[in-house]
Amino acid sequence: MTQNDPRIPNLQDTATPFSRQLCGIYKRSYAHVTIRDRMPVILTKIVDTLCQNKSKIIATYGPDAEEDIKEIIGFISQLKNEIVTNKALKPLRLNTKVFNDAEEWNIYLTDRTFIEGNIPTWFNTRWLYCETYMYRVLAQEIRLTNTMHSYDPFEYQKQNEFITSIDSIELITVYIKDIICNKEYNIENSKNDFLKLLELSLWGNRYDLSATSGSSCSKTGNPLTIVEHLKKNILVNDWEIVWDTVNKKMKENDDIHIVLDNAGYELFTDLCLAAFLVTIAPTTKITFHAKLYPWYVSDTTVRDFQWTLDYMTKLNDYPNIQLLGTMFTNLMDRQVWCIKDESYWTGPYDFRRIIDKGKNIYAEFADAKLVIFKGDLNYRKLLGDVNYPYDTSFATALKTFQPTNILSLRTMKSDICVGLSTNIAKLFIEDHMKLTTGEYGLIEAAMFKN
Repeated sequence: MTQNDPRIPNLQDTATPFSRQLCGIYKRSYAHVTIRDRMPVILTKIVDTLCQNKSKIIATYGPDAEEDIKEIIGFISQLKNEIVTNKALKPLRLNTKVFNDAEEWNIYLTDRTFIEGNIPTWFNTRWLYCETYMYRVLAQEIRLTNTMHSYDPFEYQKQNEFITSIDSIELITVYIKDIICNKEYNIENSKNDFLKLLELSLWGNRYDLSATSGSSCSKTGNPLTIVEHLKKNILVNDWEIVWDTVNKKMKENDDIHIVLDNAGYELFTDLCLAAFLVTIAPTTKITFHAKLYPWYVSDTTVRDFQWTLDYMTKLNDYPNIQLLGTMFTNLMDRQVWCIKDESYWTGPYDFRRIIDKGKNIYAEFADAKLVIFKGDLNYRKLLGDVNYPYDTSFATALKTFQPTNILSLRTMKSDICVGLSTNIAKLFIEDHMKLTTGEYGLIEAAMFKN
């Protein structure tokens, strides 16, 4: 049913129809709720952070930063108003002093204008585009300031997320340390340990600051016990076929790539999984892929990654975590692990365009044995942000993106999902917003390479 709203042409009082891309015109969709409510709140909290930390920012970046703070706050206030009133998206500002992918974003805006017949507006264009545009245009404005071009408005929240999770991190540390430091490790246990570490990495993805509009999530209880209780909430669990690959099919110098999601606690669980993988397959190298700009509040940048290792190595009150931090740093120094931050991950394209817009990344993936995609945004990009019928197979939904074996570890925080059984699919057709709560998870694989 079409509703009258002069600000949002073609607003429809429905959920997103199947086979359509997620878009804010569907009033009962998570896209609409996010654009209307969550995105403005995230921007408001950035302003609050700037105001609360004004003195510290000036002490770090110099007295001229006071004027930069005013400019950023003014820009955010205007941007927030443009979102809620459904204004047209604008080209990113360019500057000869800052060379980045802003021009590519502007080309994409031109392309979308041609495709849509009008300049895209916040509610009427693809949700994936307008949501990523918000973070990218904010990053561009910060980069163009006189003094604060390296400022990360989410840094404190990401670091606090790790620090406040330290008790859970300590419990996992003891568990993983007993595996990777044990020269007499019983390889017969490795299959069960692999599943446990996959589950820890999966459910670590629940703690997404963009999903909570920047509010930290409390973590209580032993995570090793909690994941056992959450087994029933994994709607697709392809872990055994992935285990078969990493246990039996890894050849010497085969690579694994991990496309990261959140910093903090989730990143720590990802590092533990990576440490396990290079323990059971010693010639394997792991490449982590991080965001080039501050992204979706809690997404990992290279600076977040390095801060995590540095912080762990300085935790004198937690010798187990300190030891693990030293071991992780050593893996980086020996180039068993490496981290990259290509602009594609913060670009306007979904993953179907990697083959022509990110050829180097696609070639690296094609040479690898396995690529692990973390989190909900990566899942949306894998599916092109299309609301496929829930019983569509994962491999089918990936379309032409088949460089190698693909594994998605995703806590479900948006209203798209594939690979479900017919019975489970019916439950979510009746209440699609259950897909957005973070209550359910996927360990979902598509195997294209022996």
